[in-house]
Amino acid sequence: MCDLALLAANSIKGNFGQRFASYDRSMREKLIFEQKIVDTMVESLQREEFLVYLQPKVAVDTSRIIGAEALIRWKHPEFGMISPADFIPVFEKNSFIYSVDLFVWEKVCHMLRDWKKKGITGIPVSVNVSRTDLYHEALPETLTSMITAYGLSPEELHLEITESAYVQNSRQLPDAIRRLKEMEFIIEMDDFGSGYSSLLALKRFPFDLVKIDRGFVSGMLQDKTQAAFVPALTSLVHNVGRRVCLEGVETMEEYEAVQKLGIEVLQGYYFGKPVPAEVF
Repeated sequence: MCDLALLAANSIKGNFGQRFASYDRSMREKLIFEQKIVDTMVESLQREEFLVYLQPKVAVDTSRIIGAEALIRWKHPEFGMISPADFIPVFEKNSFIYSVDLFVWEKVCHMLRDWKKKGITGIPVSVNVSRTDLYHEALPETLTSMITAYGLSPEELHLEITESAYVQNSRQLPDAIRRLKEMEFIIEMDDFGSGYSSLLALKRFPFDLVKIDRGFVSGMLQDKTQAAFVPALTSLVHNVGRRVCLEGVETMEEYEAVQKLGIEVLQGYYFGKPVPAEVF
């Protein structure tokens, strides 16, 4: 009974507005699911059951693909395709995310080298850098060694740093970004506007491109208040000398609504869903 009560208590941890929680079976099922994920993660990585998908980034002025974002999927032997939302938080908690990110970076570098051999150039790929990755002091050297081994330049492998990193790694982040910039990597700020630390991070760090969170696009055509946020955030980012990518564009109407805002790059299901590299 105490174990089940603890599961219920943990389900509202960090939620200031909720004073109590009742246990239900789904909490235990989630715990069992997460434990199976942990039990099989190492073997799955060794068997390369993690897959790299790509989603296109499109230039607003030409409507041409100018890049892609690498996204991970897990084809689990028991559960089938698992959403990153289900396993990324678990991996960040137990620090296995660094091993997974290394796997993704390596796969993307291999892919970019193959593209070059086929004469496909000018399509840089963005990879995610987790907040826990920044604890590794050798991260800049690791990435530099990797692109050198595959005959790539830093401009071909863009690095997306998530919004949650700005508070979690307040000491590590400035030094890591400074060293990565010195090595000529392109640094992208992901999920801008989704948390309270975004404005401070925009002020402190030399990002090359800022990605406005997809939540600002959803509902912007129906809500005048929400519609005001995208141009306001775009103007703010431009005023500090950064380029803008808007995520979450899913319809023709949304595309037409944001075309005149001066945004440089768009990303979303309207242009293409994440697909395996060969399909991309």
